Amino acid sequence: MKDELERLRAENERLREANALLTDENHRLVSRNLALSEQLDAWHDTRQRVQLLKELMLSDRRRMARADLKDDMELLALIEARVESEKPHLQPDFDADALARLLDVTPLRLVRLFRHNTPHHTPEDYIDFRRVLSAMEQMRQHPHYSIAAIAQDAGFSSVRTFQRRMQQATGLTPVEYRLMFEPPAP
Repeated sequence: MKDELERLRAENERLREANALLTDENHRLVSRNLALSEQLDAWHDTRQRVQLLKELMLSDRRRMARADLKDDMELLALIEARVESEKPHLQPDFDADALARLLDVTPLRLVRLFRHNTPHHTPEDYIDFRRVLSAMEQMRQHPHYSIAAIAQDAGFSSVRTFQRRMQQATGLTPVEYRLMFEPPAP
């Protein structure tokens, strides 16, 4: 009986140790589950924040696009005023980047403005158009000036470029345009 009692005590001790190990393992698993649950909550919270930020950004983009419509008209008016008063297009090295610097906007902003709001699809087209208008005015005011001098005064880099741009804009060559203002021969 003593052996039986000793065996039962040994079995009881082994079961206590096994129970302690199982309790420790249970605590570890509960802790792990709590940590995973917290991570899942944090992930879910982050996902909700990201979704909210996406919605805010989309809303911001829409609001900015609507605001840009007003800003675009103001910028176009500013372009006309500055170009008309300062006449920077008369300089051969004046280009789209120089126009952007003059207005203190990015070249990309300028390209988008012209693409979406003007008949000139690019800032370069606008600059060439302003040069053609200047050249046409000079041809009317100074009919004795050479075509080369007028092209240079209007900011064109070459006579050929002037001729092409003039024909694209008016359908007439510079010579044909000038002939329109000559008095008829007697």
